[in-house]
Amino acid sequence: MSKLFAFVARPPGVAAHEFWARWERRLAAIEAERRVVNEAIAGASVPGLASSPFDGAIELWGAGDRAELDAAVAELSAPGAIVLRAQESVQFDRGFGAVKFIGLSRRSERFASREEWIRYWREVHGPLAHGLPEFTRYYGRYVHNYVEPGEPAFDGIVEEWVESVEAFAACLAEPAYLEHVRPDERLFVDFERSHMLITAEREIA
Repeated sequence: MSKLFAFVARPPGVAAHEFWARWERRLAAIEAERRVVNEAIAGASVPGLASSPFDGAIELWGAGDRAELDAAVAELSAPGAIVLRAQESVQFDRGFGAVKFIGLSRRSERFASREEWIRYWREVHGPLAHGLPEFTRYYGRYVHNYVEPGEPAFDGIVEEWVESVEAFAACLAEPAYLEHVRPDERLFVDFERSHMLITAEREIA
């Protein structure tokens, strides 16, 4: 399914609660099948993950016209927001997870095109991670989002639901992850030009 993402940051002087209250009011007026706010968890930190300049991410499913979202971003958020459309592909859903990791990824120089990178993610990296139950046992839900052609210079967005920030840290400390998954990630993703967020998801009616 196609959906829109907006990675946003607060303007100077705007408190987090007011920023998200403004977004909730604005999103309620945008026509979409589903609307979600992913608010960065204050103080959340996991070893090995660099902080992102964004305060969170907006998701809209089935929104045909992005003009309303672009207008909301321009009005409510600090400069530098990223808006893009992607195709969602749910890898598995076990029905749990109060904390959500979002990775907005750029491909490494090993990959000449977005299509080649997506194919590797879907056919090589994903199965590698899925094949390690001691690693994936932490995930309640795991989703790929493939950035569509013509969108900004990012290639994919991964969403991973876990029980807590501590559980996510434990996941990334698993020997199976460190031995098998992390080396492939470093070849696969350009982490210096990507963004990572630890968030709490909230659905907007």
